[in-house]
Amino acid sequence: MAADRPIVSRATRNAVRRLMSSLYVAAIAEYWEGENFARSEIANPRQGGVRQQTFDAYETSVDWTDQEHARRGLLVFETLLRRLDRDSKKSGAQGIDPTELEDLREALEHDGYLLDEDLRVQPSSTAAVPRPQAASVPADARRITQVTRRRLFKCLKSRDVQWFGDLDELVFLSRLYALDELPSSDDRCDDAEGDITQHRYNNYDWEDDWIYTDDRFGLNDGPDLVLLRFLSQMVHPEVRSDDAEAALLAELVDSLVRRDGYAFAPVGDISGYPIYEARRLTEDAAPHDPASQYTPRPEASTFERLVTAAWGRPGAGAGPDHTGPDGHVAASSGQDTPPGDLPAPPGPYAGVQGVARGQRKDYALERLPMKVGGQAEIFEATHKATGVRVAFKRRLSWRETPAARMRREIEVAQDLNSHQNYMPILDANPVEGWLVMPLAECTAEDRRDQLQEPSQLRELVDALLNVLEVAHDSHAGGWLHRDVKPSNLLRFDGQWRLGDWGVVRRPRGQTTSDRTRAEVGTDGFAAPELLINAHDATPAADIYGVGRVIAWALTGDVPVMTQRLLPAAGPWREIVRAATARDPHSRPQTAADLRRLIQDKLASPVLTPAERGESLLAAAHSGHPGPVETFLSFTADHPEDQALYVGVLTQLKPETAAEGLVRMPAEAELLIEALSSHAAGQQRRIPHPEAYRAILWLQRVAAFAVAAGSWDLMDEAARAMCVWDGIWDQYRPRDVIAAWLLTLRGEAAVLMAAALGEHPGSAAHFRILLDQQALAPQIRTAIGKTARSPGQ
Repeated sequence: MAADRPIVSRATRNAVRRLMSSLYVAAIAEYWEGENFARSEIANPRQGGVRQQTFDAYETSVDWTDQEHARRGLLVFETLLRRLDRDSKKSGAQGIDPTELEDLREALEHDGYLLDEDLRVQPSSTAAVPRPQAASVPADARRITQVTRRRLFKCLKSRDVQWFGDLDELVFLSRLYALDELPSSDDRCDDAEGDITQHRYNNYDWEDDWIYTDDRFGLNDGPDLVLLRFLSQMVHPEVRSDDAEAALLAELVDSLVRRDGYAFAPVGDISGYPIYEARRLTEDAAPHDPASQYTPRPEASTFERLVTAAWGRPGAGAGPDHTGPDGHVAASSGQDTPPGDLPAPPGPYAGVQGVARGQRKDYALERLPMKVGGQAEIFEATHKATGVRVAFKRRLSWRETPAARMRREIEVAQDLNSHQNYMPILDANPVEGWLVMPLAECTAEDRRDQLQEPSQLRELVDALLNVLEVAHDSHAGGWLHRDVKPSNLLRFDGQWRLGDWGVVRRPRGQTTSDRTRAEVGTDGFAAPELLINAHDATPAADIYGVGRVIAWALTGDVPVMTQRLLPAAGPWREIVRAATARDPHSRPQTAADLRRLIQDKLASPVLTPAERGESLLAAAHSGHPGPVETFLSFTADHPEDQALYVGVLTQLKPETAAEGLVRMPAEAELLIEALSSHAAGQQRRIPHPEAYRAILWLQRVAAFAVAAGSWDLMDEAARAMCVWDGIWDQYRPRDVIAAWLLTLRGEAAVLMAAALGEHPGSAAHFRILLDQQALAPQIRTAIGKTARSPGQ
């Protein structure tokens, strides 16, 4: 029942709100929606910037008198605070302002909470003891077998789980045992506390997992109650502050002890963080009969049964001795296709999938991994029953997000496993954190030299678009890969296949929760929006990845984040430019759109950049922003082509070009710099009329920039003009420039003086102006230095 007054006061909420002025709007929205709060419309918004108003739009949707709403709201506050603190430290500061934190702490204390040094909100009073369970664990029960205990301890050790959590070992054990009454295993010490101190703190000569086999503590061979209480404390909120890790550990414990007749589940909470305890399963639910607790649909495939069972279905799929939900080990049907709706992979891998049962012991792994990533490592392995060599992928982190991503990766296989350009999954156990795939012949990284050949590249790109088109289709799940890159493009059974769907997700609006970080993907290949707010990405993000793969294959260069990478002049250059547009709305929106663009460009006659520029120039002469920007963008993409710059670009009315360049600062810098580089005329002989036109074109662009107050463009154009004037030394454009120099004042004069100072050859052409009173003093000084220089 809701309380009569807010559980979290307005003072606390305002204290958090004040901190929002330095956080990304997308991050604020993401964290609120991650706890399933929706934006609400505020009739009379409070004063503040867009970040604080975004915070308000979500905060007002919270019922702060409701215990569950308040719990989730405080979780959002924690996440926002930790993100602010992290961002501040990244920028070189010391974290959140201590004064602001003190205000927040004081407000929380009035509400009955404490903000600890890790920026987590804890109740300030002792939590209530959870309610006792009706089906409690008998004190003398010994139903948990040695098999279960050994496997449990092995799992905990293999994942490097610190059994004492955030506490000191002695503090943790004191919650369960009277250490001063337990004997010492060392003659030099009086009790257990003494020898633990000696060997774990002073000598440090006991292994980290010593507790599991120490007979004094009864975990290996004592009553069930001793082990279960230990495990309950191991995941207690006061012991383990990482609630995602605690939930995963509890899931693991539950999956194992259910085999021996116990359930391990939440029985209460502290500030909304669950407290886990064990209870006996009822006698009518036989613990060794998973079919009594879950019955899959009759047409389910072996693979689907494994996946569904491993996703939290009690009693199946989690432990090393997994049997199928039908109570027996799955066996091959003797047919080419396993039962159900999951087609078999080609060749001997059908046999591996046919007997898949989610048991780690079915595979012999090589000692060292083939590949180690941020979240998983991949081993070459042998499937013992068939002798087939496979790739065994094992997640590295034992936290919620990597585990959820692996489960999602397996779910994708239900939709795509039969696709010829998808790397199929043969076997899996999401609870234990592994899956098995065919062993690829190579990756695209290994074949980069061959991919420079047009037909080879087209085969790779077609394969990518084929699988992405199906994956993006809402009928197949609407999946976004979000990490398209060469190392994830695998060659198997004569086909290119897209693998490693570890950061896959459905498009925005098709998910009920969000574990996504703001940044997803691989630098250089990831679309810009994946590094800002990956949760809002669309299929255009995968299109960007395809474009970067093409650029990588044709140039041999590894893409760098935020930097353009384009192949040499030709149809592939225009394809890459369209696919890797910074604005996702400017790219082809679907795989089908990109395929049509590729077909169109590759089928069209091959034109030189200058010929293509001439056709675009005709439309740009209209002065409409769209055609002008298309022409300027195309020109900026071909900085090496002198004919395009000197012969075509300078035919566009300078004022029209300058107006477009003001709207396109990145392209403006590239374009003006490229035109400057062509002044020496190394590639072909530049006719004098074209040189005159280039010099005057740059002067008029600079003049327009002065009038528009676009100082960056004026600076770039003026310097390029000086380069051309210094090299060509022509009287006709010089008279125009001299008259213009006399009109410059203020910032324009300062920038022009700097340009002349860096190009004394051009400045010397205007010594005649030194007698003119109208000449700005800055420009006079720059020109005057050339008059005093030896040899001038």
